[in-house]
Amino acid sequence: MELIALGANHQTAPARIREEIQLAPADVERFCSLLRMDRADVPELAVLSTCNRTEIYSLVRDVQQGQGLLRRAVEAQKGVPHLNNGRYTFLLEGDGAVRHLFRVASGIESLMVGEPQILGQVRDAHKLADHHRVSGAVLTRLFNTAVRVGKRARSETEIGRGTVSVAYAAVEMALKVFDGLEKHTVVVVGAGETGELVARHMADRRPARLVIVNRSLERATPLAVELGGEARPLTALEDAVREASVVVTATGSREPILSAELLGQVARKRSSPLVLVDIANPRNIDPAAARIDNVFLYDLDALEGIAEQNRAKRAKEIPKVEAIVEEEVAGFLGWYESLQVVPVIRALRDQFHDVGEQELERYLRRIKESDQEVFRAFTRTLVNKLLHQPTSRIRNVDPATYHGVHKLVAIQELFELDLDRYARSDEVAELMEEVDGESAG
Repeated sequence: MELIALGANHQTAPARIREEIQLAPADVERFCSLLRMDRADVPELAVLSTCNRTEIYSLVRDVQQGQGLLRRAVEAQKGVPHLNNGRYTFLLEGDGAVRHLFRVASGIESLMVGEPQILGQVRDAHKLADHHRVSGAVLTRLFNTAVRVGKRARSETEIGRGTVSVAYAAVEMALKVFDGLEKHTVVVVGAGETGELVARHMADRRPARLVIVNRSLERATPLAVELGGEARPLTALEDAVREASVVVTATGSREPILSAELLGQVARKRSSPLVLVDIANPRNIDPAAARIDNVFLYDLDALEGIAEQNRAKRAKEIPKVEAIVEEEVAGFLGWYESLQVVPVIRALRDQFHDVGEQELERYLRRIKESDQEVFRAFTRTLVNKLLHQPTSRIRNVDPATYHGVHKLVAIQELFELDLDRYARSDEVAELMEEVDGESAG
């Protein structure tokens, strides 16, 4: 069985192509249904699909056949040949696939390096695969390790410190004034690419209400529904601002849409601060609003300056994150390669013999020294006889098959075997001669 990663992301495909192959949760369900009939060839898979990437991680019996099945399934699902023709895609095998997922989870493969959303998206990708019963022991281990990599990257380095995009900086500015947004109404004006990104960042902070105001409700409504907010037309902007604690503007208007006069009226009727973040160019908010008491106005220059400073800081952290990734790749591959018959048998036998020796030592001091060797021999023989049948069954497991891999994983987890001590080996015959000889004794 081989691990592969197949997909397209912001490094290999333009936004239009990524949008056309993006797999929403409902698409993933249908995609998994298509692949279930090929379970023998693609026994495990998980789909990580965001606005910047659609990547399929899979355990396959044969790389060429497996990746072909995945490509054709995406084309059948989305009706476009982008993955199938290979022009916009990448294919990684073995340690390359493992390393790529760990880099993604750590944030260093993101369009905005270190952005926090990707870790949750990696976790959700595995949850979805598990829900649709297409994940298994190998991908569960792989994705759990990826989540650990992401957490380590953020706790042991500064890769996630500070804002890296203007849209995210808008959220950070609001949080400089308010401890959290759970009790506040957030209004995002504009549902274009930037406005949508702001709305998504704000939604992650779980505001009491999220209102998306846009000239066209046709564009604002689906986004609002997805994020659990509400959509309003631009004609309702004034009322929305009166209700808000935070207002972010990102429209293409050539003239200000919020005057200092209106904002002054709003501020005089409220006791709490009003945070205004204008990330439009030209400006959407009259700069004179900055002089109004209890109003905090941040413009594009302020936000871009903060974002650029933090981008430079994060770039310096990438080598530290890469060191974490390599450490975890080695650990995962060591585990995966130990899923062979000989390491599992050796680990199981050593564990049982260790327990036998520990228990024997507790009682030897009560036994005459002349009889101690007899008891040692008895303990070794007893343990070997107890292990003979399970050992014989294990040696018939085929680690080249999906069910074989799962049996070896189950044994490892059932007995909590430490396989890191055992190198990969195929010396089954030699080991079994040793076991048979000891059991006969």
